[in-house]
This record gives sequence, structure tokens and C-alpha cells, in this order.
Amino acid sequence: MTSSPPGGARDTIGQGIRRARNARGRTLEQVSEEIGVSPATLSLIERDKVSVTRARLKEIAAALGADPAELGWGTDPEHEAQLRVEPESERPHVLGAAIECFTRRGYHGTSMREIAQAGHMSVAGVYHYYESKQQMLVSALEPAMVELRDAVVAAGQRHPEDEPEKRFAAMIEVLAIFHITERDIAFLGGSELRSLEGANRERVVQLRRGVQHLVDAEAQAAAAAGAFANPDILFASRMVVNMCVSLARWYDPEGPVGPDDAVANAVAYALAVMKSTAVGA
Repeated sequence: MTSSPPGGARDTIGQGIRRARNARGRTLEQVSEEIGVSPATLSLIERDKVSVTRARLKEIAAALGADPAELGWGTDPEHEAQLRVEPESERPHVLGAAIECFTRRGYHGTSMREIAQAGHMSVAGVYHYYESKQQMLVSALEPAMVELRDAVVAAGQRHPEDEPEKRFAAMIEVLAIFHITERDIAFLGGSELRSLEGANRERVVQLRRGVQHLVDAEAQAAAAAGAFANPDILFASRMVVNMCVSLARWYDPEGPVGPDDAVANAVAYALAVMKSTAVGA
């Protein structure tokens, strides 16, 4: 059984699935392949962006070797409410298929027909839920960036304001976790930002900048407190954020360094950079 969340709070269905998956050392790719959905769709399920049927929850539990109750089924009336609507809405599956296609072929290299094929539905069915590829890209990126920003804020708030080094480290940890566990979305956030149009692009860019500014503020506070010694604190802060962002492009969770160690390394390297007094020759 997985451990309960801190403070006695109950997991949502999605949180319960993620907690059980992580406890068993399974990746999104491994579990999604077993249940016949894309990693992007399973990621949406874990973030409670997708409601699941009882049948789907049983499939996930079986793939994890878990009792459905461990994932939250039957433990709380609110959880039961998450499972009442059947059959599953096709909207999240269309979005998951689009994310998968955009990641593999690029936004401009993907057609609506290819998205329909990946989602096992007709082109008309895709248009029933999304009027364009642009709407799909925005629907994938904007909520993810809002969620990341909120998670970064919450991470910093776990520590007192007079401990900026710990607040900074907590924020870097969240960034590393996001770019390791949400690789498809994170990859699109870096590679397809240029494909967003007009106001869509501006909103997502502002969210990304907002995350960077949160990290910058803690870096500057830590420097003022004497915890960080890098002579160019903002350059260093932006470099370590981009170090985390790059994880989505190259990190392999099935490689020699496990996700937990990769996150710990990212935090350690970030702190080392911020405390370094070395400058270029």
C-alpha cells in the first residue's frame, strides 16, 4: 500500500494513481502501454484533468498490481462522484492524442487526420471537441503552466520567508519533477511555444516568465541573506531554471539515474551554481 498524503488529507483519484505508480517505480510510459492509452492521457488522468470510469480504474489498478481502493475507489463519496459518468468523455482522449502527435511530429507536422487516427476516432469527431490544432495546443500548455506556477508558489511557501535558500531549493525541486514526470507537456512548452498565436502565445509566455520571476526573487533574497555568492545572481538563476527545463528533452527515467536521484541532483547542482563565486576568464 502507498502511504497517505501528509496532514491526513485524502488523495484525489488522480493523486492516488500517481502515488501508487511512483511507489512501484513504474513510469507513465510503462503503465499507459499496459492500459492502452498514451502517456499524455495517463498524465492528464493523474492530474485530475480527466475523469475515469470504474472500468478504466480497474485496468489501472491491475496494471499497478494494486487494489482499486488504494487508488481511492470506495474510500470517499467525493471519489465515487469522480467515477459516475460513463462512458468516458472523448475530449481528454483527443487532447492526449494531440499531445502525443505534437511531441512526435511537431505541431506543424501534425494533421487533424493524424490526431483522429491516434485517438481512434473520426476527423469529424475531433472537430466536435476542438475547432483547431491551435485550440488543442493552448488547451495542453496553458493549464499545465498555471499548474506549474501554482506548484512553484506552494513549494516556496512551505518554508518561512527568512529561509530563502530553502524556498529556492523547493522551487527547483518542483521544476525538476515537472520536467521529468510531465515530459510530453514540458517538451511542447519549450519546442512549440513559437507555434502559439497572438494572445494565446502572450498568455503562456507570461506564465513562463512568472515562474522564472518567482525563482529569481528567492535567488535574490538568498543572495541578500548571504546564502548565495554567485556574482551574477539573475544569470545564474535563469541558467538553473533552464537546466530543469532541458530535462524534458534528454532525461530517460529508465536510464541509470532514477527520477528521485535525478531530482536530487538537479537541486544539488542548482545550489552549487548559486553558491559558486567562479566567473568566466
